[in-house]
Amino acid sequence: MKLYGSSNKRSFNTLKLRVALAEAGAAYDFVPIDLDKDEQKDPEFLRINPHGKIPVLVDGDFVLPESDAILWYIGESFPAANLLPPLDGAPSVRQARARVLQWCDFASTTLYYAYSQYWNYALGAESDRYPALAEAALGKIARGMNVMETILATRAWIAGPTCSLADLSNAAIVFALKRRLPADPLATHEHLRSWYERVTARAAWRAAIA
Repeated sequence: MKLYGSSNKRSFNTLKLRVALAEAGAAYDFVPIDLDKDEQKDPEFLRINPHGKIPVLVDGDFVLPESDAILWYIGESFPAANLLPPLDGAPSVRQARARVLQWCDFASTTLYYAYSQYWNYALGAESDRYPALAEAALGKIARGMNVMETILATRAWIAGPTCSLADLSNAAIVFALKRRLPADPLATHEHLRSWYERVTARAAWRAAIA
């Protein structure tokens, strides 16, 4: 397998996949794409993904863009890693898998979306900075943090009784938030902070972030 991802290996969409692959013990080649140099627009890369975006996973003849699809594919491809409940058709299992997908979506559409707004309006080019919109994005992030704190007060892992793809995805975006926001978003969230420490203490996380 090959993973085409950001040359910044700590970028959210690349990091969560590297952690998942480490959890699975998967052998793969990492191909860094430097967005600052517009390498995603190179004709060679566009032949792989005409959309011109990363990440992209190549597994033999199978080419898969979109980070959440890749994350799910990793979970399906390496069942022994237990990143997804095993598919056996039982209603409880279908519901457990849907719960994992729910929280993967939450990481992308709630936390990452608000983070990207904050990044653009607070840290982007001077002409794109809008303090009021940046403050609104911080409010969206805080609301998401509160939702996670409420859930994690009831269980150790975000989507169920064991660590899953959902934990890896959400921890990756929280990692970005901790690095970029003006204040630590976990400072006032005891359960969220403990969960984050559990995820980032895992051997796969340490291997991916090294």
